[in-house]
Amino acid sequence: MTIYKEFRVGGNNRSPFGMLGPLLILSLFFIALYFLFKGMFYILNIIAPVLLILTLIIDYTVIKDFFIFLFKLLKENTVLGVLSIVLLFFGYPFVSGYLFTKAILRKTVKKKFESIQNREEKYTEYEEVEDQKEDDFLDLPPLEKTSQKAKQNPYDEMFK
Repeated sequence: MTIYKEFRVGGNNRSPFGMLGPLLILSLFFIALYFLFKGMFYILNIIAPVLLILTLIIDYTVIKDFFIFLFKLLKENTVLGVLSIVLLFFGYPFVSGYLFTKAILRKTVKKKFESIQNREEKYTEYEEVEDQKEDDFLDLPPLEKTSQKAKQNPYDEMFK
């Protein structure tokens, strides 16, 4: 006789506390997610000024382009522009991390593009070859004609 053991989080339909297990697991998941983001915010809050300075050193146009984007957004859609500025104020550690990552990626792409351009612009070494006459371009021995009997395979006789 085989005994099957089964673990059910939701329980069965007869119990009024059947949804208590999944709700408990879901709440633990969101608590862990909260502490994860709280720790990331704390760490990024400490290193955000350093990231902004490094972004300015690596590529200042990233920050300039970001503020131009915010100004255009404020001009075209005022509500969304004000909302994005408020989110920028409260979430500046994440924005500084985003701008730093964008500056690093832009620098990497520029280096790759420059290396490809340098590779394409270089001339390759070559050697001039004198033109040969077409008569003696390829000297081959005369073609020997073989007899029809030599071409036949002994297995050909089996299929006749």
